[in-house]
Amino acid sequence: MFEALRWRLTAWYVLAFTVVFVVIGVSVFFWVDRRLSDEVDNAVAAVTGQAQASLTKVEATEPASGGGIGLGADEVRAVLAHAALGGSADVFILLVNPDGSIAANPGDVPVGGLPDQAAIVHARQAGQDWRSATIDGHDLRIHTVAIYTRTGALDGFVQGGKSLEARDHSLRTLAVVMASGGLAGLVLATLGGLVVAGIAIRPVRRSFQRQREFVADASHELRTPLTVIRTNAETLSALTPADEAVDDIVQESKYMTRLLDDLLLLAGSDQDGIALVLAPVDLGELARSAARAAATLAADAGLAFDTAFDGVLMVRADGERLREVLLIVLDNAVKYTPRGGRVTLRAYRERGDAVVTVDDTGVGVAADEIPRLFDRFYRVDKARSRALGGAGLGLSIAREIMHAHGGSLQFKSELGKGSSVAVRLPLAAA
Repeated sequence: MFEALRWRLTAWYVLAFTVVFVVIGVSVFFWVDRRLSDEVDNAVAAVTGQAQASLTKVEATEPASGGGIGLGADEVRAVLAHAALGGSADVFILLVNPDGSIAANPGDVPVGGLPDQAAIVHARQAGQDWRSATIDGHDLRIHTVAIYTRTGALDGFVQGGKSLEARDHSLRTLAVVMASGGLAGLVLATLGGLVVAGIAIRPVRRSFQRQREFVADASHELRTPLTVIRTNAETLSALTPADEAVDDIVQESKYMTRLLDDLLLLAGSDQDGIALVLAPVDLGELARSAARAAATLAADAGLAFDTAFDGVLMVRADGERLREVLLIVLDNAVKYTPRGGRVTLRAYRERGDAVVTVDDTGVGVAADEIPRLFDRFYRVDKARSRALGGAGLGLSIAREIMHAHGGSLQFKSELGKGSSVAVRLPLAAA
């Protein structure tokens, strides 16, 4: 129980660490991406802006014949080369005629796919254009600006660009580093969580241990005087005329004896587990035996009681303990089913398991109450349970016995419509 609690606490600790790391990591990644992208844009804009400014200062009042740049080739090359020198070394620059053809390529950039004609079209309308494009297998950031004469006529375009390879490489490296750090942090968080959770539950473990010891010791100490009271009350009842007070003492002492037996069983289960005497057992025959005992209770309660058995269901189990589980389940079904209702017991095989189900048309249990049904001393309707003799230990004991067998006890219910309990054990090998 405490190991499961420790792992649950660790899981929450690791989950919190993971959420924080992912939020911070994603934020850092996008921040770095934005900064690197801004650096690329600034580098390209510096070159294209310098080229645009230089070309605008040149005395070129009319476009050259044919619609080209109104400058000599050597003069254009000198202007663009000066602009490139003022910017980043890995930024290329092109001077483009109004018709989209290249007027100058001072850096002798391989022109496959350049200039970007879509950028030219948009820059013709808007004056400039920013875009990312893949040209000749390379991811590029491209800035295109329009050049005008002093009379306002379009003189051409300056198109600058920079490869995004360095930025992408930096982002990939950052992602790998963050992922590696995250995995390492996850391992450390798990180890640290186990240590912290172990320290956190120590007081609870000590308190629970003292509680178990107290319950076991108190149960042992109370057994002897209770046995004396019950024996004397039964003797007195046999020697004297009927007396309700004496009968009440006998009945309450029997109830207390059963309660002490249950507490001792659970205390032993917490300490060393439930001791089982395992042997081949026919679960179907055990179900028949329990049904015979429950049939009388059902008849007294005014209930219909149906059974269905599917041949021999051999399991390896402690027959007495297993019969106790069936009687607990049947007793609950009878107690919490109003007069005129129905209880059905079935024993059958299903996918390599032997299964006994007990269905009733009783009061049922709300969905939010079901997870607590197996808690010790928990009762959905405390007043009704006490009136019917319930202490809230039956299902806890049944579950502990089934877990000791390696089986399961499954509970389904719907408020106002009834409940279904399934006792499941693996079939024994032939």
